[in-house]
Amino acid sequence: MVSLADWRAFPPAERARRRAEALDRAEASAHGDWITVTRDRPAGDGPLSGIPFSVKDNVDVRGVPTTAGSPLLGDSPAAVDASVVGALVDAGAVVVGKTNLHELAFGITSDNRAFGPVRNPVDPTRSAGGSSGGSAVGVALGVVPFALGTDTGGSVTIPAAFCGVVGFRPSTGRYPGDGVVNLSTTRDTIGVLARTVRDVRVVDEVVTGSADRAPMSVEGLRIGLPRSRFEDVDPEVDRVVRAAVAVLERCGAVVVAVDLAEDLAVAGGPGMEIVRFEAPRLLARRVPLPPERWPERIASPGVRALIEGMIADPLSAETYERARAARWRLRRTYLDVFGRVDVVLGPTTPVPAPVLGADESLTLNGRAVPTFATVTRDTGPGTVAGVPMVSVPAGVTRDGLPVGVCLEGRPFGDLHLLRVAEAVQDALTRAEDRP
Repeated sequence: MVSLADWRAFPPAERARRRAEALDRAEASAHGDWITVTRDRPAGDGPLSGIPFSVKDNVDVRGVPTTAGSPLLGDSPAAVDASVVGALVDAGAVVVGKTNLHELAFGITSDNRAFGPVRNPVDPTRSAGGSSGGSAVGVALGVVPFALGTDTGGSVTIPAAFCGVVGFRPSTGRYPGDGVVNLSTTRDTIGVLARTVRDVRVVDEVVTGSADRAPMSVEGLRIGLPRSRFEDVDPEVDRVVRAAVAVLERCGAVVVAVDLAEDLAVAGGPGMEIVRFEAPRLLARRVPLPPERWPERIASPGVRALIEGMIADPLSAETYERARAARWRLRRTYLDVFGRVDVVLGPTTPVPAPVLGADESLTLNGRAVPTFATVTRDTGPGTVAGVPMVSVPAGVTRDGLPVGVCLEGRPFGDLHLLRVAEAVQDALTRAEDRP
């Protein structure tokens, strides 16, 4: 597959030819990953001139409707680009389309009943993950070298893991947040999907104007393994992740057991309460209907039920304040851990990609478990605390399904985390290439 680094080496004529091929491939895709394909976008000047990228369809692109994967938002075109999109366009990159997602970004399977399910590029009977499933698939199939997604509770890192690509969630608040159909001001951020961490670093520099190009070695790296992330994990996921940790240890990394206290409980309880309080207020800014009429315009049954519950039983301000206090305590726990280790590492998800249709429950270690809570279990805490996170491909199960490891760093230590993640990906790739 062609990476962003490869694209940057192409002369302008070759970029134009390959961009036309990307548009053709997007229109012909059978994976349900595109909502809109745009052919009239000129290439500007800059370091990314003529390089195509896709945008999750809950992020504004000028002149294109922002549907958030739902009939709820209507079809009025956005007046201006979201700031992150604008930064990339100003650097010469070309938006070739908007990608499919879990309806309203309110789920993690991308089994969208309005625009169709997004299918896993390895096994089309399985989920691509969500909610940024379409963005991950476009990168995994090589249609675009990078894509934008959004992440509330793992919506960039989870599809990255399921599709075998890199997914970067920056520290909450580090990227501009305008031009997005939001679910949570506390937890939402735009993120980046690409084939390599090196490519993510290029995009991040364009968006933020900051970079750290100093080389990083795995040798001496202090890696914290939270006990909570390695309990009740699918055996194949556990095998792949522990093999990746062993590779890093052979390269000189120092592995340390760490305890993030009530991280899973905070993510599954107060973390969800934060979203429950903020989401209706944020959606009201974008939806031209009174809340009591929203459910009739939502196609996916699970999303409809969530919205109906939020409208019928609104969360109290007192409960919301307690949830925010729990978030700050979790953030302090993370900061304490980062006083002893450089990064935290665990499985991005405790399970491989579930089959399409398993929206309510899936099987883990011989028993039925709730799909959403299980798939988001490991990514939830970091998204509540607002720390930067990178999912890196770690290998595949015996059935060939991708498995990711998630690296978490100190809040706003994004540049350091990206350097670490690049060194980790390089080490794992070298190990994989050995006979």
